[in-house]
This record gives sequence, C-alpha cells and structure tokens, in this order.
Amino acid sequence: MRVSLVWVKPDGRQQEIALRKAVHVVGRSTECQIRIPNPSISRQHCEFVVSDDDVIVRDLGSSNGTFVNRRKISQATISPGDLVCMGELVFAVRINGNPGDIDAEEAYDEGHVAAPTAAAASMKPAQARPQTPKASLAPSSRLLDSDGSSVGDFDFLSEDDDMKKQPKL
Repeated sequence: MRVSLVWVKPDGRQQEIALRKAVHVVGRSTECQIRIPNPSISRQHCEFVVSDDDVIVRDLGSSNGTFVNRRKISQATISPGDLVCMGELVFAVRINGNPGDIDAEEAYDEGHVAAPTAAAASMKPAQARPQTPKASLAPSSRLLDSDGSSVGDFDFLSEDDDMKKQPKL
C-alpha cells in the first residue's frame, strides 16, 4: 500500500510526504520520523501506522489534539481523501494515488481546526496579547533519509524578528 500525506496550505500550495515505513511518529522532537518544529505541534504529537490493509492515525497525548475530518480522535482508521489536522497544519491522505488531485485551499478550509495554544488557553480574556505576525513553515528540499524512509523536515521561518520567542526543540 502506498500512503502519503499531502500538506495543504491556505494559499493553495501543497507538499507530499510519503509514508514508507510501518510507523511514522509526527512531532517537534528530533526523534520523530516526520519532524515539524511548530509550537502548535507537540514533541510527539501523533503516529501513523501503515499495514497492508489499512492506515491508522493515533494521537499520542498531544496538547492541541489530532483531528480527522474535524473530529478529535484518539485513534482512527483513515481513508483516501481524509483530512488530518495537527495544530495549525492540515494534511490530506493519499492512498495508492487516490485522490489524484487535491484542491489545497478547499482541503485546508474543510480540514483546519483552530487549536488554542497552551499559552492562549491559560490566559484570561482581559489578558489577551496583541496579535503578532504568524510564523510560517517552509518545507526543506530533503524529504527522504538515506535509507529511503520518509522524513518531513520543515524549516521554521518567521515574519517576526524576535526569534527569542520561538520554542527550543
């Protein structure tokens, strides 16, 4: 079974990440097979388990939760075209080439779940901080390790000059 996650972005761009091993852990930790250094993603956020018959996504106790088609899950079997949301990111599931085409803007709108950050959840409304420019993720050009396994390394780019506010990974 050929399985990939297609990272869909609100501006319509997309990037495909192949899942070539049986288990892929997604998170901020350098030990994860798909590493996403974004503060809305937990160190070990979720895992994808690929077998001959199905694909399962399992939340690993993440702070902001893992969602499939806008439903918070602890574990779910996913199908082609399902939308998996982790923190600020949305991924469309592609299995054996299906779906062939993905409308990234539509998928992002349909799959995005606004997840509060831990800092925002602990603040009272009167303590709301002024909005700062949002950070964006830009994929690196390397998506496969030397052993052919899937690796999603993302370079963290910020429109904010104050990089001291970025979490250490």
